[in-house]
Amino acid sequence: MRRCVVSFALLVLATPVHAASGHRTCGTSRDGSRTALAAHAEALARRGPFRSTATATASDVGAIAVLQDEGDLALLRNLLDLGGAGVEFVPSGATYRATRVDRPVTGGGAPLTLGDDASVSVPLPFSFTFRGAAYASVFVNSDGNLTFGEKDDASTARSLGRFLAGPPRLAPLLADLDPTRPGASITTRAEAGAFLVTWTDVPQFDKADKNTFQVTLFQDGRVAFAWATGLSSLLDEGVVGIAPGRNQGGLTGVDLSTVAGAVGGGAIAESFRSANELDLVAAARKFYRSHGDAYDQVLFFTSQSLIARGVFAFENNVKNADAGTGVAIEDLSAQFGSAGRLESVVMMDALSKYSTIPGARINGEDTSLSLIGHEVGHRWLASALFKDGDRVSEELLGRDLAHWSFFLDTDGSFDEGNEITDLGGGQFRTAGASLGYGPLDEYLMGLRRAEDVPPLFLVRTPSGTSPLDPGRDPQTSVTFQGTRKDVAIGDIVAALGPRNPAASTSLQPWRQAFVYVSVGGPADPAAIAKLDQLRAQWEPFFRAAVDGRRAVDTRLE
Repeated sequence: MRRCVVSFALLVLATPVHAASGHRTCGTSRDGSRTALAAHAEALARRGPFRSTATATASDVGAIAVLQDEGDLALLRNLLDLGGAGVEFVPSGATYRATRVDRPVTGGGAPLTLGDDASVSVPLPFSFTFRGAAYASVFVNSDGNLTFGEKDDASTARSLGRFLAGPPRLAPLLADLDPTRPGASITTRAEAGAFLVTWTDVPQFDKADKNTFQVTLFQDGRVAFAWATGLSSLLDEGVVGIAPGRNQGGLTGVDLSTVAGAVGGGAIAESFRSANELDLVAAARKFYRSHGDAYDQVLFFTSQSLIARGVFAFENNVKNADAGTGVAIEDLSAQFGSAGRLESVVMMDALSKYSTIPGARINGEDTSLSLIGHEVGHRWLASALFKDGDRVSEELLGRDLAHWSFFLDTDGSFDEGNEITDLGGGQFRTAGASLGYGPLDEYLMGLRRAEDVPPLFLVRTPSGTSPLDPGRDPQTSVTFQGTRKDVAIGDIVAALGPRNPAASTSLQPWRQAFVYVSVGGPADPAAIAKLDQLRAQWEPFFRAAVDGRRAVDTRLE
């Protein structure tokens, strides 16, 4: 059991309920910052360099930084407009040239058996050369794309970041598609000098639309996409294009509905979204034009919702030099406008979603402050692995490999998992969730020594509850059966190496900036006052959640 429960007066014990219960969820993923950078690059390619026309677009109101959108911060929705169109990509040395060449989607072929978020390797009838490498086979992925060298059956966001960072890819429609629905199919067929893959009447997951499209690989290296009329324009999120993989060569952003001879040495693509979003890179850079490099983390709240559908909030790691946490070592701070200090940006989205009433539940059973705690915690959480005999296990992790598993006893971490009671005889019950940061959290955050982390456990081969997915949302009073697996901090250190720097009792306060982004007009003074009240509540809440081991300082300099 947890050694203490956060007792700050503004906190009530809360259990987060996310997408599985019909509520919007955390959109944090491991490639979030690179997705933001790619989206910013694409936006710049479309609108060109931006020059402010207003006299006062950034200001401070007390401890709140206020940014005014002038058309430079909002990524406006981009509806899928390729129905009835076609595009051909022609290789030329180290580059490809993209041109609109309309062609019909032709039917027929051998059906593939593919589930939702699934992949299968298919032999090619000829050696196909893409980006200088020759391939004898290709992976057909149910989510509207082909990859070379490795499959992509992940259920993470179908974003530009994933498109660019993954394996070499041809994506006629990288989106959350479900070919298991009645009437939907994926087929392949070979013709003279060509290999075709066709998605027919495939809907988006949990939707009723029907999307038919085709990709053709030609023996001479050309690639052609074709889309049937009736293609859904309301794509929640998706990408169309070709990419060499592993973030090679940059991105040439294009309008595929009118493209005529665009040349790119890296990825050539267009992203689509049915909702407006925030350009986090542009917002961070605008913030730093009027503020010094004094902050470890910047939190953005907005005057209207500017986030992907189904997502409540998310965090993007920008810089990490801490070894032994499972978080990748990298430094993208300069690209976000920082001189080197910025480690993380958080998109909390519309301020109207949050409440300053103590204990008010705003998303399922989550409170405003526990949600901030969840996203702030993602700076260090949750990517930890552990050594299990001769193998390294991911069983501590749940949704998107960026949250704790439902079946992990996290002492009720803000970043999911549960407080789990072992009832004996292979019986278990969840006793609480979103109670604070657990001992493992505090170790990964650099607030607790390894020797001060008590053993924890996970439950293997669970049964007696539904769903059995380790990525399901935390929930109290769930009883289930399974096999207990104890995990010591030494097992985690064996997989990740020791944390460096190690825990310290003399850490300076974690510096945060609270930023309000106003879209469509000047900022509402009442909204700024509300955010300042939430900010003031957050400081003592965080200190209590980490057992007094560190403070946050949200003042502006």
